[in-house]
Amino acid sequence: MRLLLLLATAAAQLAHAQLVTGRLTTSFYTFDRFDTVGSSKTYLRAFQSVQLSATQGDISLHTYLQGAVNGTNQFGDIGRVRFYNLYLRMANIAKTVDVDLGRQAVYAGVGNGTIDGLSARARLWDNQITLSGYGGATVNVDYTGVQKDWHDNLNLGGQLITTLVSDMRLGLSYMNRHEALDPYWTLRARDTTYAAIPFYIANSSTAQQLGSADVSYSYGELISAYGRYDYDFNLKQTSRGQGALRFNVTRSLTVTGDVIYRQPQIPYNSIFWAFASSATTEAEGGLEYGFTPLFRAFAKLGFVSYSGDQSTRWTAGMNTGYGSFSYSGSSGYAGELQSLSIQGAYPVLDRKLVPSVGLSYSSYRLSADEATENALALLLGATVRPMTSFSFDLQGQWMKNSVYNRDMRLQLRLMYWFAQRMSLFSQEVK
Repeated sequence: MRLLLLLATAAAQLAHAQLVTGRLTTSFYTFDRFDTVGSSKTYLRAFQSVQLSATQGDISLHTYLQGAVNGTNQFGDIGRVRFYNLYLRMANIAKTVDVDLGRQAVYAGVGNGTIDGLSARARLWDNQITLSGYGGATVNVDYTGVQKDWHDNLNLGGQLITTLVSDMRLGLSYMNRHEALDPYWTLRARDTTYAAIPFYIANSSTAQQLGSADVSYSYGELISAYGRYDYDFNLKQTSRGQGALRFNVTRSLTVTGDVIYRQPQIPYNSIFWAFASSATTEAEGGLEYGFTPLFRAFAKLGFVSYSGDQSTRWTAGMNTGYGSFSYSGSSGYAGELQSLSIQGAYPVLDRKLVPSVGLSYSSYRLSADEATENALALLLGATVRPMTSFSFDLQGQWMKNSVYNRDMRLQLRLMYWFAQRMSLFSQEVK
């Protein structure tokens, strides 16, 4: 918690200097819930998000937090606040290095997650080499205080990216992440009499240690290719292998192909690690055809191989500048599905009003022995932006399937952007 207080103090100092930008988002979400047959209750949830940045030269402070509250207080909690990030950035040190200190999201190849710690990026060789590294405590699922036992909650790693070879990008990355689950008391059978006694559960820290290499290559506008390989050092096995290719036959026609091999990402020492798991292999090919810059049709066919079984999936449709429609389906081990989806939005009144509509219909069954079920969903909404800095969205959702005769949901979102230039010692920053 001391780290959060330190960064909050830095935020107060920067607030008196130079440029402060932010976005405030207020949302309300309401729906009916059937707790018993024939009896329903209306629930209301409210969210307040705050995104702020304060900048002075190459020093800036960034934060994003969200508060949530139950208006009807029927879920048993009165609300909570989550700090998704709160970090101080020192950029362009020696015109080469950027450093971030605090709570921050990590996106570095195979490395991912949110940490309370330090990260740094160095741009070398005319920006043709980028070297980054990070280390800190893994943030708990509630995004609240800082973890105390860093040894059991450490997330560290790095990434090297180079574009020294013309038309090619090569990346190497590594992550070593640990996360300790909170201990808890529960009831367990004492012996063959099955008498329940309190029992203290303390799990070992879960671990993931992954390495990855990825490469992308493009040959003008004709061909682009991507490949990736991930290795799990703890389980001593391939975690993921991927290859993708796009070939522009003409300016209008494109052929695509993707192959992905994946092992389930189960952290070492977790309870799920004790169960047997199998890899999946997916192969998909597709065609894309552009009639005009705004109208582009697509069709894809894919196969998924499981342990001893497989599934087939397909999709076809068209994307336009004002919406899209598609038909998709699947068969085999993953179940049988046929679905039609249409959605669109069209701006009017000089883009101050953007109505939107969506419709989907699905017919499905989990296996050949099951009965066919149907689901129908309708979406209506609009975005209103009376001024550049303010907008609000209203959206209603209705669904009908074998479980719900009707399911109604309503969401309202208000957004406000601002940018305020301040001065320090009566000197305005240019």
